[in-house]
Amino acid sequence: MKTKDLAVVGFILVLAALLLFLWLSPSGHPMAPAAHFKDLNGKEFTLEQLKGRPVIINFWATTCPGCVKEIPLLINTADQYASSQLIIIGVAMDYDPPEQVREMVRRKKMNYTIVLDTNGELAKSFNNVSLTPTTFFINRQGQIVKNKLGELSHNEMEDAVNKIIL
Repeated sequence: MKTKDLAVVGFILVLAALLLFLWLSPSGHPMAPAAHFKDLNGKEFTLEQLKGRPVIINFWATTCPGCVKEIPLLINTADQYASSQLIIIGVAMDYDPPEQVREMVRRKKMNYTIVLDTNGELAKSFNNVSLTPTTFFINRQGQIVKNKLGELSHNEMEDAVNKIIL
């Protein structure tokens, strides 16, 4: 074989190996952190226990106007996708007084799981969330498919949910 032929064969082999790697490799989305939650009723659970189900984690605060405005969208999404086993977790920031959180949940009739991040550990585990609202969309494999800082529009919510319920 000539040098030119060897170069072509080598190039084809490298290209084939690269394509095989891309075909077999994971989607490239980062894995969600190992998070531990405790809801307002005292029930404890982990994100690992929710693997196999699509999850939305929304960091919010009762004093955040965008967060409060987003609550009806989260309520409607929880209702609309209940049959898809979608889990929505609202994480109240550590500076939010627990009684204020409970009162907002009652008043707004929030139909999804609410947890208190009393020591800030959940915010730290999700790349030091400090601004609200911040929302993470996690697929059934436990990968963060999308995260959004700021209020979600209806279309953004629909697009992101459709990516994680597949």
